Amino acid sequence: MQTSVTPPRKTELARQLLAPGQRRLPAALRALLITVDGQRDADELRRLGRGLGLGEDGLKQLADQGLIELPKAVDADEAREVLAIARAAQERAKRLVSTKFFALDLVTRMLAGREGELRDLVRQADTESRFMEWVDLCCERIEAQSDVERASKFRESVERTLAAG
Repeated sequence: MQTSVTPPRKTELARQLLAPGQRRLPAALRALLITVDGQRDADELRRLGRGLGLGEDGLKQLADQGLIELPKAVDADEAREVLAIARAAQERAKRLVSTKFFALDLVTRMLAGREGELRDLVRQADTESRFMEWVDLCCERIEAQSDVERASKFRESVERTLAAG
């Protein structure tokens, strides 16, 4: 079974042809082109094209003239795989955010008021690798204020939370 992942989109040429004063397209094709907004899928646009009297090939005519980009058709298994990858990335992002809050709370307790700079820096940790660099900095500060064992416990707790999600 073939399914489309993304809706059709206008090309730069289409935007130029739709500029005020440009009337080089037949009215029905122009109306269909206007409805191509990157939100409506190809099936909906085909229905609109039929309603405009263009038959089944209105989208094809626009694509043949270089006015729209039709999405690559993928099979259902490939679409499921793409969705699974997207969901996994979303879950990793959620896990990172919750771990950042946990780690910030923990370092605040361990440094008791001397974590202001770390609080500011954690906002820049937008990837897991940057976050782990921030964790390294926290460990250095904890070790300087307390000892290696507390810093090690901080790291283990944060890594365990990040892995658990």
